[in-house]
Amino acid sequence: MLETFRHIRLQEIADVSHLLSPEQMQAPISLNSAAVDVMTDFQSIKPVSISQETQIDEALEWMKNQHVRLLFATADEGTFSGVVTARDIMGSRVMSYMQTHGLSREFMLVKHVMAAKRQLQALTYEQLQHSKIGDVMLTLKDSGEQHILVIDVGLAQVKRIRGIISASDVSRKLKIGFEIMYEAKSFAEIERVVTRGG
Repeated sequence: MLETFRHIRLQEIADVSHLLSPEQMQAPISLNSAAVDVMTDFQSIKPVSISQETQIDEALEWMKNQHVRLLFATADEGTFSGVVTARDIMGSRVMSYMQTHGLSREFMLVKHVMAAKRQLQALTYEQLQHSKIGDVMLTLKDSGEQHILVIDVGLAQVKRIRGIISASDVSRKLKIGFEIMYEAKSFAEIERVVTRGG
């Protein structure tokens, strides 16, 4: 079996001084760029999920390990049931639930603090295809949310979560401070910052 393979000659790299990055291969992104440019597409990147029965501190640790601030919560059979964010776990929602239900933190589960899918809204992938990044920024700012879910319809007309847009990803790609999106008094102020380059 091994005789079908061959050694590949390694090359010297003493004269190499540059690292390639994806950003060098893409056109610069602006508020007028296609909104799909800032979506994390689950057709190519696996969503980070967790069982809704997981203890909240374990969920927070999983977020840290995966470098995300939102997890997709799943029910026993692996179906989508909602989302939980770091803000949900570290905020007042936990304390409120603990006091109301007489639970200690060690017994708090993702399902106790997550936003159930019936409470969530999303954009359709089709809407996103006809939108610009500026439209998404305005939508994020008006909603006060840090994430927007994107849905589409798959085979047999099954609705599914297609992707997610994160405010932190948008600000990173536009090279502006994350807080500017939420603290700016107007959208024109955001436009000025983006145009000046941060």
